[in-house]
Amino acid sequence: MQAAIKVNKQGQALGRKGGETRRRLLDATLELIATEDSHKLTASRIARAAGLASQSFYLYFKDIDEILLVLAEEASADFATVKDVIDAAPAEIAPARLSRQLVDALAAVWDRHRAILSLRNYLADCGSAEFLKLRYQTAMPLINSLAQRVRQAQPELDAVAAQGRAIIIFQAMERTVARENATQYPGAREPVDMRAAAADVLTLLLTPHAH
Repeated sequence: MQAAIKVNKQGQALGRKGGETRRRLLDATLELIATEDSHKLTASRIARAAGLASQSFYLYFKDIDEILLVLAEEASADFATVKDVIDAAPAEIAPARLSRQLVDALAAVWDRHRAILSLRNYLADCGSAEFLKLRYQTAMPLINSLAQRVRQAQPELDAVAAQGRAIIIFQAMERTVARENATQYPGAREPVDMRAAAADVLTLLLTPHAH
């Protein structure tokens, strides 16, 4: 994650006005990627959408990738709320209830940040090292917490096996909430059906096996 920005690209201290201008550029970028093809993004389009001169963009950001990375970092920080659902849940909580809470929390994060998270994942899949690293750093704390719950339910699993199962189910859950309203699954088009299915699978992992 990037450190808090204290200076602009010219090394000048980022005061209140500078911080507000930088925020306007970030917010304008969010609006553009939510409504337009990201391939059409340019510094001048972003500055114009923010009501600023074109050269203002380069006073705060090196290029398009940098401003997208900042936005992706902001959105990724919200995944801590999903991890909190796991960490704060009491040990005796019903697996089905915890599973649904977790799926709903993940869906809520995606609902708040869908445009930039979709773009983050696309750029990561295209091989961008920075976006790959960000996606990994975002997912692993949540996966590790989930793996601990899996081991509590299935103590016969070692740490590696539990983490592997946590990785698979997290990827499935994220894909489910990321693709809500898609039409490629004609038998399960309603988002609630897909969420319920994901929660059911997670419940199986979190339910202690009878011996």
